[in-house]
Parts: sequence; structure tokens; C-alpha cells
Amino acid sequence: MGFSFSWIAVRGLSREQVLEALGAEVADVQANILEGLALFDWPEGWVIVFSDDYRDAIQGQLATLGRLAQSAVARGFDAEKTYNVAAGYESGHDRWSVTVNPSRRVFRVVGHPPEQLDSIVAAAKAEQANTDVDLFFEIPAVLAESICGFRLGGGDPDAIRHVSLKRIKAENRKPVGLGGRKPGFLARLFGQD
Repeated sequence: MGFSFSWIAVRGLSREQVLEALGAEVADVQANILEGLALFDWPEGWVIVFSDDYRDAIQGQLATLGRLAQSAVARGFDAEKTYNVAAGYESGHDRWSVTVNPSRRVFRVVGHPPEQLDSIVAAAKAEQANTDVDLFFEIPAVLAESICGFRLGGGDPDAIRHVSLKRIKAENRKPVGLGGRKPGFLARLFGQD
């Protein structure tokens, strides 16, 4: 089975807000191996949540964080399916996605990606003749890194100090809405905490 993962980097949400939105709590503090669901703080106000499910940050529960954050960038990768995607959110709205799937000969851009995508694609085209590595497949990773500064496998792995997360059962969740406010009467009446 191939290596797969997804992650989302959000800005404008605190660690506590991220945990609450995911219905999760810290399970264990780890130093290096990322597996399951993990969270870590990143420079310049980013909070990154990692999943070992390649769909989670693009189509799963982690994607909801992009709709809550001031800004967010998400990545999904599956080596076996040769699937690689990056997506961006601004002010709670889906803004763009870039998907590469060489086995299906797909390079798809949806929405309005950041302007640096053009220079990243141009650099990949210019350097492709000099390497056996598929530089087009790397475009989503390079684009996401250009936004939040994070790339899985890049830099010093000891720099990623993270905590493992576990889901909280619904009956154990605190009745507090996002932002630390107690939900109103109607929200409690209709079970929306």
C-alpha cells in the first residue's frame, strides 16, 4: 500500500478553536512520527492539522476548518493513486484548487489560484528536461509551501513538534460554540452546539 496523507494549515483560528471545530482533544504528545490525526503550531500564526487519510483535508472533516478560518491552504497526496492536490480558502470560501494526477494525465486548476502558480509552473517546465523527477507532480506541494511555509518532508523533521488527537464522543463535548461562547437557546434546543 502506498504512502498517503493530507493536511490543512489555517490562520485566524486558535489551537483551541481548531480542536473544538473538529470535536477532538489532545491524546498524546509525540516528537516525530505523524500518523492518525495530529496538530502543530507553525510560524506566522498558522495551525496545521495532519491526517493519514489523503481525502480528509480536501473533502473530509478537516476541510471544514478552511471554511472557518481567515485563510487556509490544504494538501492531499496519495502515492498509489498518483494523486496530488492543493486547495485554498479565503474568508471561509473555497477559492482555488490545483490537482495533478499523471496516471490520468490531469493537471487541473479550478478557481483563482495565487499568482505565484504561474512562476511555479514555468520553473517546472524549464527544469523538467534536466531531471527524472516529475516536477509537475510536485506543483501542489510547492504552491502550498509558498503560502504557509510548510512542506511535509521538507526541512528538519525535529522541527515538527506535534500532538496526536482523538475524536471526542458527542456526549462528552462541552456545550460551547466556536469562539468560546455558550450556544443560544435555539441552538441548544435543536442540538446544535
